[in-house]
Amino acid sequence: MASGLWTSVSGAAAQAQSVDMVANNLANADTLGFKKDAPTFREYLSKSERDNDNLEVPRGPVKDKDFYQLEGKDQAFVIVDGTYTNFKQGNLKVTKSPLDVALDGPGFLEVSTPQGIRYTRVGSLKMAADGRLVTTQGYPVLSSQPGGIAAAANRDPASAVAPGMPQPGSLDDPQIAQRFISLRDRGTNLSFNDNGDLYAGDELVAKVSVVEFKDNNKLRKVGGQFFENKDLANISTEPSKTVLHQGVLETSNVNPIEEMTNLIKANRLFEHDMKAIRTHNELLGKEANDIGKL
Repeated sequence: MASGLWTSVSGAAAQAQSVDMVANNLANADTLGFKKDAPTFREYLSKSERDNDNLEVPRGPVKDKDFYQLEGKDQAFVIVDGTYTNFKQGNLKVTKSPLDVALDGPGFLEVSTPQGIRYTRVGSLKMAADGRLVTTQGYPVLSSQPGGIAAAANRDPASAVAPGMPQPGSLDDPQIAQRFISLRDRGTNLSFNDNGDLYAGDELVAKVSVVEFKDNNKLRKVGGQFFENKDLANISTEPSKTVLHQGVLETSNVNPIEEMTNLIKANRLFEHDMKAIRTHNELLGKEANDIGKL
């Protein structure tokens, strides 16, 4: 009886996490460049995922269950296996601002932050007081380095950083400082082409670094619509498939109607699990109070 109770408890806990995730998606329905998340579930068979015990030879008459031993495999629980980020392209919103750009394709803008290199789809850019091209948070957007791939600037997780030394890829890294894009004294006639080349009039200022990955699922959200890539081999060296558009921004890829449907579904499943828990509690109470009196 108790095994059925814990099955319902695990289901309710999993659906509660699903509700939180859907609610976060809805809260970011109007956030530029936001990529929605979805939970992944799996069934956990309590006995089959433990260490296998040695089977004892049955003593006495052999029964059917001796040939088909469940060994607790009927005690199935539900757990949240992880989080999946949907990188589907969001809609494009026209702003006509010369420093607003949207990426049509799988690429990401490469940005230098105090924590190192980060990647984003938010193309709402501006010129800082010192003339640098930066994000809305004030982080410098990087130009493409020779070869078109910024892998050398990424932090290798296996390498240690000496105390007092700048974090590789961070704002204080001298190699990264060479890739800052300066718009000082460039005027206001700024334009981007489809390849990410930034022009001031007819003069080429820099090529904005747009990085593509072999597997976007290896990217990790780190807040502020930024992603982190810890696998240098995950950076694609193939010709870029991303087209940069000027004067537009990519909106969130959250469909509010779809997420409201998912929220209602998760709430209903949570209520069913809670009802099952109450039913198990009533049966356990009758087992302890009524059956014991017989």
